[in-house]
Amino acid sequence: MQLEIGDMWSALDKTGLFLITTNSTVRVDGRLVMGRGIAQEAKMRFPGLDLYAGQIVKAYNGMAYGVVRMEQYSPIGLFQVKYHFADGAKLELIQFSTDALQLFIHRYFMQSFSGIKRIDLNFPGIGNGGLRREDVLPIISVLPDIVHIWERE
Repeated sequence: MQLEIGDMWSALDKTGLFLITTNSTVRVDGRLVMGRGIAQEAKMRFPGLDLYAGQIVKAYNGMAYGVVRMEQYSPIGLFQVKYHFADGAKLELIQFSTDALQLFIHRYFMQSFSGIKRIDLNFPGIGNGGLRREDVLPIISVLPDIVHIWERE
């Protein structure tokens, strides 16, 4: 993985997969709760994203979904760090999502049938998730250099 400092949105036009950290809370109207951080920014930039994401996440019945590529909103994808939006991020869920991302990379990058050459992800769990950077870093450090992990200045 490569650490980046700055505005992750600056990579949107050059990435193949733009992962935003999320939860699995779907409201009664079918929308994924995306009320803080980069998830809220994505919801504002892409009207309807929260409804589309909610439909996908609902299929997991509030459980772990790990990583989801949002085909209709490409290159946006989801990287789960929480179950409920009001809870803190969970290290075991970040591990699960990191494992899912590694599987995705193996499937799509190593087999070279995807045009994706780069993945961007905001540093999972350390913002609104409330985790310490030093606790999350060992989990995500296994990701290959095609993954760019972003922190704001």
